[in-house]
Amino acid sequence: MDKNKIQKNFLIKILCFITAFGVWLYIYNVENPTRSYKLTGVPVEIVNTDTIESSKLTVLPNQDLTVTLTLEGPASEVYRAKAEQFKIVVDLSTYAVKKGSNLIPVEITQYPTNINIKKNESLRVNVEIDEYIEKSVPVKLEVDVTTKDSYYPFEQVVKPDNVLVSGAATYVNSVQWVLAKGSASNADADVSLNLPLKAVDETMKEVKDVKINPTTVDVLIPVRKSKNVTIKVPTKGENNKNIIIKTIEPDPSSIDLVGETQDIGNIEYIETEALDLSTITGNNTVTLKLALPKDAKPVNGKDTVSVKVTVETINQNSVSVPVTITGLSAGLNAEPSSKNISVALKGTDSLLSNIKDGDITATIDLTNLAEGEHSIAPKVKVKEGMTIESISPEKLKITITKVVKPEE
Repeated sequence: MDKNKIQKNFLIKILCFITAFGVWLYIYNVENPTRSYKLTGVPVEIVNTDTIESSKLTVLPNQDLTVTLTLEGPASEVYRAKAEQFKIVVDLSTYAVKKGSNLIPVEITQYPTNINIKKNESLRVNVEIDEYIEKSVPVKLEVDVTTKDSYYPFEQVVKPDNVLVSGAATYVNSVQWVLAKGSASNADADVSLNLPLKAVDETMKEVKDVKINPTTVDVLIPVRKSKNVTIKVPTKGENNKNIIIKTIEPDPSSIDLVGETQDIGNIEYIETEALDLSTITGNNTVTLKLALPKDAKPVNGKDTVSVKVTVETINQNSVSVPVTITGLSAGLNAEPSSKNISVALKGTDSLLSNIKDGDITATIDLTNLAEGEHSIAPKVKVKEGMTIESISPEKLKITITKVVKPEE
């Protein structure tokens, strides 16, 4: 086929297309025949919902209500119709509704004037109705407060501590708390916050579509200066004679107090209630109440402290001690009836089991004594912490004689 013939056929096709398009334009714009058209997904609005609250009912939220409209009119209009050109409502003030599903007629209040809507009187939508309830719910705080050094936040105070949650029972019944979240940093004075509330269930997931009244709460966090002070343990009574109390140690040995600066500024230490020594029979840990100042509180919130008491048992032990003679005049000789004495000691196990040379001494002073027999009590000295129960014998017989010089 030659080139001229191809071009001729192409021109004929273009002319046919233009002619057909022109005929369509004529029919659509000049003749404009009547046509029917189904418009789907036209939204339905529910109005006057408050009128059913007096009957303790409410519309379940998040219902996507739509209808399909059968439109009739000029082709140029019905084919260009859009859902937003129509306003369709369900008026709850004109119908008696109940809990559950309610099939309610709709009312078309706005639509293009040159379009008819066929069978509009049969249009209905299914509206879900639930009980309208309200309940009091506690406020749960999640407020993070950091303070400057040596300052401490007290217990947070929230007002009100309960609020009303209302709406569809399906949603309200799942609300466990209303949550107030906030924060404050570097605080050295009382912190006041007004925080919005959010309804949450027992898993802390937000429950939407409920009303909260009031919508905010006021939170006060008192912030006070702190001071570290030592703990002292006073005592009363006398301890058992068979023990020695070695240490009395509070745990912790100090505590952080918080309060107004003028109230805690001069406090250097605090005492516990008196420890009754007569009740101590061995190593023990007791709990004693702190004698806290009127306007100061412990940071840890505890008003008691553990006190560890360690003791040593007192026992008796007899030790043989060599006797040392002093003060003997020159030219004399002294012979004691025994070179050792037995000393009964009383003391702690640690002392009695670790006696060293020099811890116990026994001496007899013969100063200014002449020849002959003498009965003398030795002087015994013991290491500090030991006491002498008895000495045996109490006196030694000392025989003093002249030293005999050998003949030359």
